[in-house]
Amino acid sequence: MLNLVVLGLVQGLTEYLPVSSTAHLLFAEYFLGVARPGLVLEAVLHLGTAAAAVILFRRDLGRLARGAMAWVARRADPYAAPAVAVVVATAVTAAIGLAFEAPLERLFTSVRGAALQLLATGAILFWQRERGRRGLTDATPLDGVALGVAQAIAIVPGISRSGVTIVAGLALGLHRAEAARLSFLMAVPAILGASLFSLKDLPRLAGTGIRLADLVAGFTVATVVGMAAIAWLMHLVQRRRLAWFGVYCWAVGLAVLAAVR
Repeated sequence: MLNLVVLGLVQGLTEYLPVSSTAHLLFAEYFLGVARPGLVLEAVLHLGTAAAAVILFRRDLGRLARGAMAWVARRADPYAAPAVAVVVATAVTAAIGLAFEAPLERLFTSVRGAALQLLATGAILFWQRERGRRGLTDATPLDGVALGVAQAIAIVPGISRSGVTIVAGLALGLHRAEAARLSFLMAVPAILGASLFSLKDLPRLAGTGIRLADLVAGFTVATVVGMAAIAWLMHLVQRRRLAWFGVYCWAVGLAVLAAVR
């Protein structure tokens, strides 16, 4: 159970921070010697972090749900456009992920590859610049396409989903805090969809020694720590401190490359 708690802690801390949770899970599993039953273990932990975003952004998610219904009914609603943007982003991410499922799944076993991609994430975070002051309700379906592509790129281990989508949001002219907020809202359907899809491999757990209680412990830790990580990142985004995560990504990426032969 201790290994699952540690992995839940890693997942909760890194899912929303711009440092790639998938890379950190790969690193933790490698150095802890945890067996990898497909992607099902990660799926359970990702569900925990999805629950964290649902809890913290439940009001925004409710507004988006009403906005989506208003869009279908052709009623005016300030959250109709951002709701469509989130749906479009999710569809684009899913389409790209399914189209490249086999090669992407092979990448999930490469520790060195994840470390190299983490260096790329660091470079992206150094590049980020705020270019506008648009808010969440200014998001458009075209924004959704761009953000969906960015989110799909982050399927590659080592590329941070939150980092890439926040930087993409800034490039599209979103205010810094609003780019982060939209990134977290987009994460909910993306993480839920990918996690539920990966749960098809649940029977593989039978021969790994991982029990249901272990998964519950990992899920719970990921949820609680994920909530704290979201609150912390929102604070840091307001203070324009994302570049520090770029330094961290480079330091960890180089350290793993040096340690793994």
